[in-house]
Amino acid sequence: MNYKKGVLKAIIWIFIIGVAVSFFGYYYLKNTWDDFVTEKELTEFVTKVKFAKELPDRFYQLYEKENPNILSYGLNRQIFSGLFSSDFMKSPSLLAAMISDISRKDTDSTKISNRKAYTLAWKLEEETTQKECLNWVLENYKFDLYIHGINEVANFYFKKEVSELSDRELNDIIALMKKPSIVSVPDRTDEGMR
Repeated sequence: MNYKKGVLKAIIWIFIIGVAVSFFGYYYLKNTWDDFVTEKELTEFVTKVKFAKELPDRFYQLYEKENPNILSYGLNRQIFSGLFSSDFMKSPSLLAAMISDISRKDTDSTKISNRKAYTLAWKLEEETTQKECLNWVLENYKFDLYIHGINEVANFYFKKEVSELSDRELNDIIALMKKPSIVSVPDRTDEGMR
């Protein structure tokens, strides 16, 4: 009986310590943004995100259909949901932070610092909405080495403006963001490469 009580006490203490360490780690991360970005740089970035061009309403609907509640929930809730699910979806705020130059490791354009990205995403969420972050992401997303942003994708694959894209074409762009190699896009072999 004493053995069971000892094990139960140990489990309770491990749980309490785990919660405390998680809380302090979260608090520390959330408040270390000024280690890698100045107030001025942060303000400039937030302003760019806030004033990114809006996407068609249909894009938001299709994006949220593919990624339920992604535009409604903050990063904390998405992280918490990810603990109980096998597929963690990056929130638009986290995507914006990750593709920004601010989250780069030692100014290396190919390496992302997760600490910087998460800290910046939490900071972004204080000033912007997930929808505003998604607008900025789609303006700046590198679909490949040569195609950057939703306008270039729409023009390259569909020869249309973003506002003219069909649901299928918008879904292709959403899929292209996840896995560029498996998305089915129009066959352009007849048109030649210009």
